[in-house]
Amino acid sequence: MHYMIYVSQAKKPMEAAELELLLSHSRKWNTTKSLTGLLIYRYSTDAKSGHFMQMLEGDKNEVHTLFDKIKKDKRHHTILTISQGEIENRMFSEWAMGFKNVDDALFADLPGYARIGDASFDPAAFQQSNATALGLLKFFHDA
Repeated sequence: MHYMIYVSQAKKPMEAAELELLLSHSRKWNTTKSLTGLLIYRYSTDAKSGHFMQMLEGDKNEVHTLFDKIKKDKRHHTILTISQGEIENRMFSEWAMGFKNVDDALFADLPGYARIGDASFDPAAFQQSNATALGLLKFFHDA
């Protein structure tokens, strides 16, 4: 089973209706391709920007085909692959696409918190922290 985790920055704040539409389309697509995963969206009021973190899991070709499609999506930019590889079992087997909309206060208290776009943000260091990324996604799955 292949997985991929990426983060990106929204081009503009996402309204609830936009997120619902995105999830509806994602769940339909993922169901037809036997993909599962979790999407986290966070809007930062102080930075006035939104960020995504997503894990996809399934057949390697299907994951990469979807990721190529995601990279072309005009709703976000600065797409960074954090981790990808093989896992024995799906982490999100029951979710065609789970979703969590979180706020700054919740994120700031989590270990490994990093603010994409800050001058102190180091993409190389962030990409090496796949255990932290997996732990964060597992936290939202279990919550």
